[in-house]
Amino acid sequence: MHTASDLIPRQTVTQICAQRDNALALYGRAFDALGIASDAFAAAAKAVTAASPANGNAYTYPSEEARKLFLAGIQLPDPDTFRDAARRLTDAAVWGRIMEMTDLERLMDKTAKDNFRRQLTTEPPEVTEGNVRATLEEMALNAGTIFRRGIATVFSNLDRRFRSHDGWRIGSRVILSNAFDDFGHWNHYRNHRDTLTDIERTFFVLDGRKQPESYAGVVATIDQDRRQHWRAHQSECETEFFTVRCFKNGNLHVWFKRGDLVSQVNRLIGEYYGAPIPEDRESEDDGDLFTPKTTPARNFGFFPTPDGAAERLFDRFPLRHAKDEPALTLLEPSAGTGNLARRAVAAGAVVDCIEIQGSLAQGLRGEGIYRNVVAADFLALKPNPAALYDRVAMNPPFDRERDIDHVMHALTFLKPGGILTAIMSAGTEFRETRKSKAFRALMAEMRAEWSDLPDGSFSSVGTNVNTIVLKVRKGAA
Repeated sequence: MHTASDLIPRQTVTQICAQRDNALALYGRAFDALGIASDAFAAAAKAVTAASPANGNAYTYPSEEARKLFLAGIQLPDPDTFRDAARRLTDAAVWGRIMEMTDLERLMDKTAKDNFRRQLTTEPPEVTEGNVRATLEEMALNAGTIFRRGIATVFSNLDRRFRSHDGWRIGSRVILSNAFDDFGHWNHYRNHRDTLTDIERTFFVLDGRKQPESYAGVVATIDQDRRQHWRAHQSECETEFFTVRCFKNGNLHVWFKRGDLVSQVNRLIGEYYGAPIPEDRESEDDGDLFTPKTTPARNFGFFPTPDGAAERLFDRFPLRHAKDEPALTLLEPSAGTGNLARRAVAAGAVVDCIEIQGSLAQGLRGEGIYRNVVAADFLALKPNPAALYDRVAMNPPFDRERDIDHVMHALTFLKPGGILTAIMSAGTEFRETRKSKAFRALMAEMRAEWSDLPDGSFSSVGTNVNTIVLKVRKGAA
């Protein structure tokens, strides 16, 4: 495990902080000197007025502009404002130097670096030995997480299939749309140059080597290959890690040549998302759309629905009803702590809950706001044809496609014309298993809507797995 001293020696931190303190002291002396100079200007102006009481005359008129420019005195800023600005500008510069001195910068993707710069321009923390060492200790402790988060960010920006740890298949290609403009130049609005540079940086780090200078990287290779042309055209080039094809329509296709490095990427993404890489298996072994897993998920796949995710789900979920109509009925299977069910009750729905964990079910009953709370495995229950629901809201377990199993079963509890919304694993949208492909085909037939939840929506409850919201209306019987 790295320590703060591994990143920057303690003696160096002490020296940097002393230099920073000296800079602020010098700024303070400079401000005092400005005050003395301002007083001197004021005294000189007063002496001029004593010598020539009239406010200018015909002989001095041509020089009034010069007098205002050179002899008008010094406008001093507010002392507190000056000191605060000097502190923030100095500390931002020092934190930037500290970051450059650590080896962590090479582990950070462009997004992480931009976020760090943004913090420095708004309110940089005070540079003290204690703050620097505490920050370095935290960074050293989280170096692996920083790198994994950077990989997850840059690869998911490259291709949506990397939003899930099991969505990418070795040998697949990446398509970067509109990488070039109509004239064959890089499209700066899409900025795929930086994306490719980040991917290349990741591969070099994983391969235990230093990334070469930009003139020797993948972007420079593409530029060199296209340099002889002045309009949109097709081209192809190769680097150590990539095969790249550029097309006249501006799209850029990328193949990864090092499957071993892509496997490492998948593993690290899985570690960051908190999901293990599944064992290699054929798609046919995963079961079809109507063959659910019969055993509960590990730890029941329980991750409470964070407030932000719950709000996003209900933003797309109408619960209003006419005054002369009965309240809508809603089911939350795998209700957990009731974070979805509670919102539905507040919106006026009549809510039933199903929860496999007895202690959580007891907690739901104790709230006294739900019509029914059933302690049972949802997949083991059968719907009552005479008491189907207007709405289903759910956050099912994700692992091994159990979210698909739960959604398929929940549809049988829904009235014709009813609406289901579910938080699901991002891999559902592009995973290549037999079950996922069949589920996507069914959802397309039912005209379902998919939307992304923001990255890190579930980080507050212990997982970085990316998620989506599915909304689907059940057709007439």
